[in-house]
Amino acid sequence: MVDPAVRLLGPVGATLAGAELNLGAPGPRSLFARLALSVDETVSADDLVDALWGEAPPRTARSTVYTYASILRKALGDKALIGSRAGYRLALPAETVDVRRFEATFRAARRLWSADDHGAVLAECERARREWGGVPLGGAVGPFVQRERERLDALFLDVQELRCAALVEIGRPADAIADLSELARENPLPERLHEMLMTAQHRSGRTAEALRTYDRVRRALDDELGIDPGRGLREAYELVRSEPDKPSVVPAQLPHGGGAHFTGRARHLRELQAVGPGSVVVIDGPAGVGKTTLAIRFGHLVADRFPDGQLFVDLRGFDTRSGPVAPADALDRMLRALGAEEQPADRAERYRSLLAGRKVLVVLDNAVSADQVRPLLADAPGCLTLVTSRNRLILGGPRVGLNTLSPAESVALLASVLGADQVREDPDAASELADQCGHLPLALRVAAERIGSGAYGLTDMVDELRREEDRLDVLAQDDDELSDVRAVFRLSYRSLDPEQARAFRLLGVHPGTDIDLHEAAALLGVDLGTARDTVAGLVRQHLVQPTGTDRYRLHDLLRIFAAEQDEPEADAAVSRLLACALAAAHAVRAELMPGLGDIVADARCPHPPPTGYDAALTWAADRLPTLAATVRAAADRGHDRYAAQLAATLAVLCYGTSHWVLWLQVIEIGLAAARRTDDPLNIARLCNDAGVAYDFLPGHEDQAIACHEVAAEILAGLDRTDPAVAANLAVAHVMLGRLRGSLELLERDLDSAHEQANPLFEAIAAFNLSIALSARGDSARALEYGRRGAAVLTASGAANRPMFGHASEQVGMSFLQAGHPAEAIGHLEEALAVWRELDNQRGMATAMHSLAEARHRAGRADGVAELLTAALPLADRSRAAAIRALLAEVSGAASPR
Repeated sequence: MVDPAVRLLGPVGATLAGAELNLGAPGPRSLFARLALSVDETVSADDLVDALWGEAPPRTARSTVYTYASILRKALGDKALIGSRAGYRLALPAETVDVRRFEATFRAARRLWSADDHGAVLAECERARREWGGVPLGGAVGPFVQRERERLDALFLDVQELRCAALVEIGRPADAIADLSELARENPLPERLHEMLMTAQHRSGRTAEALRTYDRVRRALDDELGIDPGRGLREAYELVRSEPDKPSVVPAQLPHGGGAHFTGRARHLRELQAVGPGSVVVIDGPAGVGKTTLAIRFGHLVADRFPDGQLFVDLRGFDTRSGPVAPADALDRMLRALGAEEQPADRAERYRSLLAGRKVLVVLDNAVSADQVRPLLADAPGCLTLVTSRNRLILGGPRVGLNTLSPAESVALLASVLGADQVREDPDAASELADQCGHLPLALRVAAERIGSGAYGLTDMVDELRREEDRLDVLAQDDDELSDVRAVFRLSYRSLDPEQARAFRLLGVHPGTDIDLHEAAALLGVDLGTARDTVAGLVRQHLVQPTGTDRYRLHDLLRIFAAEQDEPEADAAVSRLLACALAAAHAVRAELMPGLGDIVADARCPHPPPTGYDAALTWAADRLPTLAATVRAAADRGHDRYAAQLAATLAVLCYGTSHWVLWLQVIEIGLAAARRTDDPLNIARLCNDAGVAYDFLPGHEDQAIACHEVAAEILAGLDRTDPAVAANLAVAHVMLGRLRGSLELLERDLDSAHEQANPLFEAIAAFNLSIALSARGDSARALEYGRRGAAVLTASGAANRPMFGHASEQVGMSFLQAGHPAEAIGHLEEALAVWRELDNQRGMATAMHSLAEARHRAGRADGVAELLTAALPLADRSRAAAIRALLAEVSGAASPR
């Protein structure tokens, strides 16, 4: 239900769904205003009488209040205005009343002012001003009106003052002058208002006006109150009056621009060039990403906009030997550069005075914190301050975030240093070198310079960098620490507190390129909230990059550096990670194929798995590369049990997402681990999995058969009453064409699954029976079992897309082989749609071939040749031959080559 919107900051009123409500004459309207000021609170009858009539109410006051309430109830409804013995209550949410929104917004603005977030202060004050609609409580009467109106007017004045103060602080003093001048005329005595006006005038280069403002308020204070200006106003006057002459020195401190090899960052340069004077811009990003280079390049490009000079200070924010430059020391340097002959006690005030009215570019490089920078900000409308930092700093101005270069930009940087011809001769090597350097500008420049010095050829450098454990050694410069990638990373690492440093080291143990929050929590051995806070600290220092909600990654070179650091908890952290990964994958496997049975009996997922088939499939497609890397890490670190179990668990995930090549890589690692731990069931499972994966890759029929034979031999010696053993053995028999043995096993599986009310196993057994019977030429029974499997799957409500694909395909094939091609067409079209959705190329080839045959046999020639032509490149050798034969039959011509 929509609540009325209440208006008190202007004429009193209320609207419902945009329509004005009839609140009646001034009497009931005034009662409404008093209740709205205490919205959702009960106001006693005595308080209401006092608000409307004060100390001399009429004898009929209480009955009049009752009459007014009745009028309002008709306009608002019984649920909005509630009467009781205690009084009356306007039962509306506070946010429906403009006064409450106005007050809440102003409170938020004051909190932000305390946090020095002046840009946000301005935004909140603008929101508060938009609530104001004129003289408050217009149309209301009674003693309470004047008291409340005075309070709200004073509050609005506070909002206007705070807004103007924010404008001055963010470098827009000229925008504040008009409002401050009007406020000063309407309020000639408040000293803070005139002090702000003088500051804004002075910072806008209107010094004479600032002095006249002081003279005017000084006389008003003397005439009206008989007092002198207070301390704040006198200090503002002294600052304006002592504005110095233009310095004799024009600083030009920007380091050499080095434009010849500057590559990429065109978008960032455009962002910087769009920033007007009077701003503070923060350029942040990880170590070695080129923040200083960008700032210097931009400074040289716009130097003509700042004829009064360019200041540059390296604040050494991450220098662990001498420590960061103190603000006072930085001010001393800049004051000397501006021509100041002596260093006053209040350096910051002197610095701002020297910059007032001038156009100077200030570059504050390598800052560590906002506190280090704030005293150095050029608070003048003609000046621009650039701050570079490895940390994310909030200074109230625009932020330009730098990351690594794109692959094309990385190769262009190599070409600019090495020469275009050398890169053009071997573009593949150049591209691989860019990847090995993680597209980090510092690493690219070091590699290119070492090649250019003759120490390495391009391909030699690529070969050297292929070994991750040697990569940072190759990217080191013995005589230049600032050009040594490891040394640059070390500066950031040493600035971390102990808990952050531990977290950085443990995240470096993660084997994948993508880390989700649950994996981070497992590595750190903490809860999710603590993990999120800890990783957020590393994000602020650009040692970890966020890639999505609760998703992170370490730059490749930073990951190598983190893994180099001695971490006694590394092995325990890996064990926690493996348990987390196995449990999560196991839970997703159960979502994708419920009822399939457990790989791990005691797997407990530490976080809720994705709910529903589609969400689970999306999670699987997203996390599979990381899970595959986790299998490898488990094997490399001697956790063979985890490696085998996780590899077997990932079968359903790989199958559902059609990751055949990745699946085979996982199987190879898992098989070796299962053999080392003498785990026959998982050896058989993984051999069967390998057979299925090979069967989906064209041209690998022999490998598929060999894998199923190994699986069948092992499974024959295991307990066949185990559902996992029986199901795997049946699959092996079907794949190997051992129809008699497979029929017996599958019939037993079908009965057992039906008795256990396991629709997934029942459907699988029915489909495998249909396949086996089709191979024997028993089309009628094949169709019967195909329909049964489809019916069981549909009745179960499962959303398993691959199973539906198989169901549709098998029913269609059964119809086709039973001599009913027209009835097969719809089922095969459904199957093709599923395989296209899942990008299952083998399934697409089979379905297109069968669909083409069904259409051809049913006398529907439309699209048959197109289907067969599209299926050819996706098919294995035997099916390709059948496709060519059918295509020749359809076209009446020779088969295509």
